[in-house]
Amino acid sequence: MNTDGLLAEIMRSLGFLTRLPISQSWFAGQNGSLAENSRVFPLAGAVIALPAAFALILASLFNLPPMVTGMIAIAVLAAVTGALHEDGLADVADGFFGGATEKQRLEIMKDSRIGTFAALALIVSIGLRTLLLAAIIERAGPGLAALALIGTEAASRAVLVQFWHMLPSARPGGLADGAGSPDGTAAFTALLAGFLILIVTYVPAGGIGGLLIAGLLCAAATFGFANLCTLKIGGQTGDALGAVQQIAAVALLTGLVMMV
Repeated sequence: MNTDGLLAEIMRSLGFLTRLPISQSWFAGQNGSLAENSRVFPLAGAVIALPAAFALILASLFNLPPMVTGMIAIAVLAAVTGALHEDGLADVADGFFGGATEKQRLEIMKDSRIGTFAALALIVSIGLRTLLLAAIIERAGPGLAALALIGTEAASRAVLVQFWHMLPSARPGGLADGAGSPDGTAAFTALLAGFLILIVTYVPAGGIGGLLIAGLLCAAATFGFANLCTLKIGGQTGDALGAVQQIAAVALLTGLVMMV
């Protein structure tokens, strides 16, 4: 099987970013460097969002309330990814706000147990995304809400790649460090792909204004979190990559809702 090309890169990305049963044949001849495939993370994000978008539309057809519909969509996303990014957000929250030193924070982030800060972070992230999706459903309809969900998942993973490229590894030998780091070309390609998908998926509901506000909020949140990571642990980890995806998704949806 020829594992070169765009499709192979998407499949390998899905193998890491999701719990989908991806055949190991797609990884034949690869050196295991996830960074090599990171440029297609936005495309993988769009694929990840498809089951959730379908669930959102289906729930709406059954006349379920927008908040219930939004929660179902977020739950399907978590099921597809195995809550990979939610886990990262939880670990970051516990580590950043539960440790007094850089070493303590990194140690706490390695602990799989959920602390108070982790629980609060998950409640806020899941709650905000549910409420924001519900607002889009109410104001623009389930079809455009499903489209926006696809764009959000694509663009937030483009942000993940850029964030990964921007910051050095804070934990030598960790997941993010072992996977390498995307080069400038991969980061730019991911951002471009994410932005193009965002145009197609956000403009129908929020217009150019919604696209611009969402982009500005996302950029501000990402750079703010990057500075926090530098201050707290001196760089990024795999958990921080998951956290930035969650933060970017909330920021993007918030910007869109402001203009819908």
